[in-house]
Amino acid sequence: MSDFKKYIEDSENGYRIRILTAIVVVELLAIAVFNLWPVSESSTSNQQVDFSDEAIALEDVVRTEQQNSPPPPPKPQTPIPEPTDEVIEEDPIELGDLNVSKYSDSLSVEMIGSEGDADEPVSSPQVAPQVIHIVEPTVPEAAKKADIKAEIWVNFLVDTEGKVEEASITEIVVHDQETGEKRTVDRINYGLTEATLTAALEWRFRPAKNNGQPVKAYSKQIFTFGF
Repeated sequence: MSDFKKYIEDSENGYRIRILTAIVVVELLAIAVFNLWPVSESSTSNQQVDFSDEAIALEDVVRTEQQNSPPPPPKPQTPIPEPTDEVIEEDPIELGDLNVSKYSDSLSVEMIGSEGDADEPVSSPQVAPQVIHIVEPTVPEAAKKADIKAEIWVNFLVDTEGKVEEASITEIVVHDQETGEKRTVDRINYGLTEATLTAALEWRFRPAKNNGQPVKAYSKQIFTFGF
């Protein structure tokens, strides 16, 4: 009885081994057939055509960019107030609250200068008048024939524009023809004083200045004859 039972068990084990072996062989054959199965040319060509179609579809896509920026929004309209008949009342200004003396000193310095009224000449300005144009006097023929040698000093009153407002003779010095000595005289003939004053009125100056402002001032100059 034990031998029969052992025989049955051996038969079952052998049957299982054969079944497992058959399954493994079938799987190996299936893998070999799948790998070695020939690929048809028609399927390959179809795949190539499909790839080219995809490439053409990609090339048809054109990239576009916005060239111009959108226009700005319109400016809002400014409201225009409508005229009304309403009267706006303003508070009166009391002059007593203003300190006028605070500004009077600085105004007088800039407009008038260091001395008196603006029309008055300044005796010692910070910047003296400077000659910019000279007119030589015309020597009369009588003075040339007499061979007069003289120095005539002229006092110019120069206005704020550099023009000669007044011209006056302050001193006349005559040189003696024989000894060469100098002597001061009150007057001189031969028309030299008239010629000197006529030319002096044509002179031009750069005006004098006080605190940066042009002012009237005097300038003394000399005219020589016969030298």
